[in-house]
Amino acid sequence: MSQVVSQQESPARPKVSVVIVAYECEAALRRCLTALDASQDRANIEVLVVDAGSRDGCPRIDADFPGIQMLRLPRNFGRTRARNIGMRTAQSDLIFFLDPNVEVQPETVSILAAALEATDAVTAAAPQLRDASGTTIVNSFSLPTPEALAEASLRGTPLPRVVPQNGVAEAVDEEAMIVRKSFLAGMNYLDEKRFSEHWSLLEVCWQIRNAGKQILVSQQTFVVLNPSSRPVEDEQLYTADRVSGASAFIAKHSGFGAGISFKLKCFFSALGSLKLGLAFSILSGSKLDPTQ
Repeated sequence: MSQVVSQQESPARPKVSVVIVAYECEAALRRCLTALDASQDRANIEVLVVDAGSRDGCPRIDADFPGIQMLRLPRNFGRTRARNIGMRTAQSDLIFFLDPNVEVQPETVSILAAALEATDAVTAAAPQLRDASGTTIVNSFSLPTPEALAEASLRGTPLPRVVPQNGVAEAVDEEAMIVRKSFLAGMNYLDEKRFSEHWSLLEVCWQIRNAGKQILVSQQTFVVLNPSSRPVEDEQLYTADRVSGASAFIAKHSGFGAGISFKLKCFFSALGSLKLGLAFSILSGSKLDPTQ
């Protein structure tokens, strides 16, 4: 008598893996996760929260949101390393980087995933951004000049905005951006040695353009970007981190000398503003993650 052996089917992989880096932002994170839980096709969306050593309720929020996976880090190493940990854990080939201050619409994840599934020409996509009053926030820009990067790094202001042509942008803000994991893996993921807290996704945008691929800004969905609740405990360190990452970006694409020149210009700008501590931090290459 022959014996039939039943085999359990392996669980299907999720269509999209959402990676959220959280740090001291419990209220915002709750709003973000509540919106995600209302998503269409929620069962096929994997949600990973990487907590960067928070001391509030963020590390325990999975008790109220059992549908997420919580990855707890001992301290804040910066978003670049945290995102790498999240995406290396992720099971899907579509990685949706999402800021805790963002609330998606029910269709957002499905529409962005469909945009990447429709054509290989699109490697990344972003929704439209709106503030809490419904006003549209332009979230696309051209790959920046050193002058624009210096202004954004020293002042913490956005890079100059450019409305996308035919829905295609050179670069988009990092609050909500979906990217093919296979493309990121080809880059050996995000560059932790060059970027700590800032500019690692700007590098991804540069690599996408260099590969002849596209970044789409979808006109079919939007997300709400709430005011930032992320604490900046040491503004001087965060500013130095922005300058360090921008200098590394310029050195990589325009040469070592250009990177040094950029850093020196930022150093002298801080010195001229009598921000001596910041000037020293810039010159010493201070970063949020001192291990890199």
